[in-house]
Amino acid sequence: MRDLVVAIRASQFLIDNKLEPNIGSYAVVDLMAVASGKRWRGYGTKAKSIYSLFIEVDGKECKFLWCGDVQKDKLQRAVGHFRAKHLGHGPFHCGDVHVGDEVW
Repeated sequence: MRDLVVAIRASQFLIDNKLEPNIGSYAVVDLMAVASGKRWRGYGTKAKSIYSLFIEVDGKECKFLWCGDVQKDKLQRAVGHFRAKHLGHGPFHCGDVHVGDEVW
């Protein structure tokens, strides 16, 4: 999985701060080519973010294979955590003031 993270960090979508591709897309197939297809069996959620490869979903718990942290919420929120905290990838810029004078 480390090789996949290296490939993601060098990918154009991350460099351009665009939304990451979904599993099943050609872009993800190309990125996942860093390891044998057998390596990816049982990982990720089809048609969801490539980052779901790093998250094991068990009911409402999402465990991060990368760091071991567990979040009890939706997969989408867990993907957001992985995107921001582990890759520094922030394709969503809200620009609205939500708390005090803080812009999200």
